[in-house]
Amino acid sequence: MGIVSPVQLNDYITIAAERDISDLHFIPEHPVFYRDTNTGKICPFADNRRLSLENIINLINQNSAIKSKMDGSSSGDIDVSLTTSTERGDIHSRLNLFFTHDGPALAVRIFPNFIPSMNKLGLPGVVQNLIRKSHGLIVFTAPTGNGKTTSIASMLETINDNEAKRIITIEDPVEYVFSSKQSVISQREIGKDCKSFSEGLRASLREDPDIIMVGEMRDRETILTAISAAESGHLVFSTLHAGNTVQAIDRIKQYFNGNEQEQIQAQFANSFRAVVAQKLIPRKDGHGRVAAFEVLLNNDATRNLIRTGEAFRLPGYMNLKDGMFTMKYSINDLQMRGVIDNGQA
Repeated sequence: MGIVSPVQLNDYITIAAERDISDLHFIPEHPVFYRDTNTGKICPFADNRRLSLENIINLINQNSAIKSKMDGSSSGDIDVSLTTSTERGDIHSRLNLFFTHDGPALAVRIFPNFIPSMNKLGLPGVVQNLIRKSHGLIVFTAPTGNGKTTSIASMLETINDNEAKRIITIEDPVEYVFSSKQSVISQREIGKDCKSFSEGLRASLREDPDIIMVGEMRDRETILTAISAAESGHLVFSTLHAGNTVQAIDRIKQYFNGNEQEQIQAQFANSFRAVVAQKLIPRKDGHGRVAAFEVLLNNDATRNLIRTGEAFRLPGYMNLKDGMFTMKYSINDLQMRGVIDNGQA
């Protein structure tokens, strides 16, 4: 890519936004790395200049938000959201400071200034139609960096463009920044506007929402509250870190002990509207990546399998005639259409 390392943190972020780079990595005694948008691979900046520990500390000291959160300890990690002002407008990013054997390191995720449309992202029609649901739980699942948050943001923005709804997001940190259009949107950040996902979610139920977006279901209390909100007539979007729909359901169960699992299976089975898994794969033409999807919908058969603890049988019931399909089907379709290489997964 021919990018030469700048000196200031804001300069790195500006370059990343201009080159459509999603992630930057600053590690002591290593060059600065970025994630190539086309291949998904980690690459060094062109000059291959290694950062010293002092260089890393200087980058940290350039940001007052990080400094204000540091307590002088050399353990744990810190998340902050950043806004970098440029001639082309503001760039929003998320910065994670963490500590390693060699000293502090930084990981920066840069968010586009615009929210892509559902069509541009290639969201299947059955997924796009989920925005018409009035209530229930919609879960997007994928490993980190595969576009879960972007897909949900695109769906919320479509609602924002077309419907008069009250939308509340609870994020850690805020990623895509919305402007209220037809809908009225409030965005809350963990650690800044509320203490935790579960507390922010409970509070949102007293704030007259139609739609709630919970950045991640990563503890027992948040899962219970999200399901309760869906059961009480709200449309709830959230994410999980899992590779496919069956793993997502198993992951939810893992937050509960044996005696509670049967109850949570029943509640989830009744409240979910869809579980959508997605995976970004490099395009055959080298121009970026394309998403493959797996879609599980709520019907009598899938609801019963989840309720009875037989989620492992779900792929056999994910039929096109019911609007569902597996990741294998989606990848095969992309290969047949020449979008990705054969054998790519």
